[in-house]
Amino acid sequence: MLDSCAGQVKPMANSANDTRNPALNKHKFAALLLEHGFTPKTYDFDSTMLGFQHDIFNALIHNDPVFSEQSFIREQPDCPDALLRCELVTQSEDLSAAVQHFYARWFEELRYSNSVLELLNLEMHEDAASIHVLTISKANAMTFVFNIQRGA
Repeated sequence: MLDSCAGQVKPMANSANDTRNPALNKHKFAALLLEHGFTPKTYDFDSTMLGFQHDIFNALIHNDPVFSEQSFIREQPDCPDALLRCELVTQSEDLSAAVQHFYARWFEELRYSNSVLELLNLEMHEDAASIHVLTISKANAMTFVFNIQRGA
């Protein structure tokens, strides 16, 4: 489903995004970061990645009822469209419930409370889901891809 830069999702037949706003799928997160003034020379993405890794681990992996501790987080500093790649493995076969759980945790614990731009792009497939996220506040920014694999 994903190539070497996990932010680049390969199209698949019958994608859930077929019925969504096509403009959302066309957004290039790296270009939006630049448009809002976030470049590697002007912003410390490394510190932000480190902070989000800690937050994501605590919110979605450590002692989580939905996602297994087999889940992991990887930095992708050479992939501005998805600086963090999170591979989440469910503890059950209910992929829809896992996606709902992700969204609940995102909105309760992970998102910037003062964001000026936030995009979440969901691709749902039979055995997996990918959620590509861009979040920008006045002073911070980050891009992610969360790949959710059906477990059990």
